[in-house]
Amino acid sequence: MRSAILFLIAFMSCTVLAQETDWQQFVSENPFAEYASTQPQTETETVSATQTSRPVGYKSPKKALALSTLIPGAGQAYAGSYYKTAGFVAVEALSWTMFMIYNKEGKNIEREFQQFADTHWIENDYWDWIARHSGIDRNNMDALREWEEERFSHHLHLVKDQQYYEMIGKYDQFNYGWDDSDIGLLDEDWDISKRSARRLYYEDRRDASNRAFKKATTGVTIAMLNHILSAIDAAWTVSRHNKQLAQVSLRFRPIRYDREALTALTLNVTW
Repeated sequence: MRSAILFLIAFMSCTVLAQETDWQQFVSENPFAEYASTQPQTETETVSATQTSRPVGYKSPKKALALSTLIPGAGQAYAGSYYKTAGFVAVEALSWTMFMIYNKEGKNIEREFQQFADTHWIENDYWDWIARHSGIDRNNMDALREWEEERFSHHLHLVKDQQYYEMIGKYDQFNYGWDDSDIGLLDEDWDISKRSARRLYYEDRRDASNRAFKKATTGVTIAMLNHILSAIDAAWTVSRHNKQLAQVSLRFRPIRYDREALTALTLNVTW
């Protein structure tokens, strides 16, 4: 390629010298000829009008970054780096597969322990225990709830939301709602050995669900990082690609020939 470029430069130089009359006519008609004739410059100075062409094969770093931001590996494919494309695509596929598998597992276990709680945690037993130790009429639910809020840091939710299912297994006050517990125990007599076996099983299943959801979240985090790293790498890969290409520019510049100021068309090649 360099030989072809050097040949082109030599050919243009010979053509200009051989057809001096035609070149001089071109220069005189050039809008920059007046600048060259009235303001002689050194050979290193250039006229403001410059036309620079990008080399063949040039790729846009911004486009590569945008492509990989949307689809990891797409910017690498645009840059022609197909091994990197395969790597980022594989990480993307594995991360979302990880999310779907563990998110499904977490939801299945969640449904399981909620059904278990609906079967074995009896709300009426819990309020019976509250009424027994508060001395409040069992039918006065407003008074029972008020006593519960004053005595404990947590109170039973009216609806079975996420916190409802969390609290009935997490806090000791709700132990007496499990159908295998001894509701006669006072808080002062609490013994860890008296904890409901079904409550312990319930907490194990709830923990298993939470672990699965955390793994699903990890999959999403990996996918997000994959987008960011792929975008950065794509822009860097394209920049390296462009640096390996020949930089060609055409420009007019004033020169002095035979004591006269002339405007010359120059070809600059950098590789």
